[in-house]
Amino acid sequence: MKHIFLLFLFFVIAFTACENKQESKIKQTNTSDCIKVGVFDKNGDSPYCITDAVEALRIDKDMEVRIVSAADIMLGNADDIDVFLFPGGGGRSETGSLGEQGQEKIIDFVKKQGKGVVGICAGAYILTATPNYPSLALSGAKAIDLEHDHRGHGLVKFSLTEAGKKIFPELANREICYSQYYEGPVLIPAENSKYKYQELATMLSDVHTIEGTPANMTNNRPFIIVTDVEKGKTASIVGHPENTPGMRWIVPRLVRVVANKELIPYSKKVVRPEIYTKEILFTEKRSKMQRTAYYDLVESKEKKMKAMQDIVDMCAWSAKKWIPPMVRDKDFDVRLLAAKLTVFLERTDAINDVKAAVANESDAENKKRLQEQLQTLENILGRKKLNVRVKN
Repeated sequence: MKHIFLLFLFFVIAFTACENKQESKIKQTNTSDCIKVGVFDKNGDSPYCITDAVEALRIDKDMEVRIVSAADIMLGNADDIDVFLFPGGGGRSETGSLGEQGQEKIIDFVKKQGKGVVGICAGAYILTATPNYPSLALSGAKAIDLEHDHRGHGLVKFSLTEAGKKIFPELANREICYSQYYEGPVLIPAENSKYKYQELATMLSDVHTIEGTPANMTNNRPFIIVTDVEKGKTASIVGHPENTPGMRWIVPRLVRVVANKELIPYSKKVVRPEIYTKEILFTEKRSKMQRTAYYDLVESKEKKMKAMQDIVDMCAWSAKKWIPPMVRDKDFDVRLLAAKLTVFLERTDAINDVKAAVANESDAENKKRLQEQLQTLENILGRKKLNVRVKN
């Protein structure tokens, strides 16, 4: 009996040692890795910019996203947030909504508590130290040429710095990348700031499609920067990758950077830089083409289908508003194309629209085809589950 016990004990010790050896080779991610992100909402300001940010963050399975207001911040309801995200919209109105006390809270969150902040377009303005502009001075940059802020928009070119290639290795082999841009800030180093930003990406496009705006102002300027600010860190994005299919993952990646969390890979369903091959700026001519396409969405079936495809192909800023509702058209071919384009645009906020289209489809074969698009759209979202990664 003693020999049997010793043999059993030996087996247990050997098995435990083997199990521990295997555990040392893997890293498990569970709820403790949750990153709480608060997307700032100034009482409904620019709702699509807020939605774009929220949906981009949902790509990352470890991110718990919620919308926060200035009142939430002042009441302490956002004290558990790891990273604050200031979306596009109106930078001056966003800081105005925070008020002086709210601004001080955000500054303390970063400097004293080590929290992170990501600013997109107007949010990047907020993080600057810009004279005569209500800003938080948390990026080491200042914005210039504010008098020509209304300078234009479109799909712009940018390139990565060597530092940027380490953060975005998925783009490291590309000389030129593309992102939506809509009158974002022109950044330069802020005088007398003790914080020095690191440039991750440089804007290459010269945007001055609005009459009276100067040339050579936006090109060769920072497009993405990160800044260490005492205990915390900030990231500023001049453009709108969160509204750029195939590039939205840049936003959750930067959230991980400022939260000092491990950078994880994202699915090829959302990492699709190859779908863009050229700059598309909205000149008056292209804006007229966009208006024509928009008006054709209520014309014949043929015009509707051509208009939808044209809107997506020209990377229209408002494609996100115009395409998903077309899944409720009376013609199935129009509905199916709308569903496919909604998937291409990665509009996960329209999942219920496509779901309703499936539910209301009476033809079995047509229902199946719509269901395929719905499943593809749902699969874009990150999934909350135990993730096991092999250590390098």
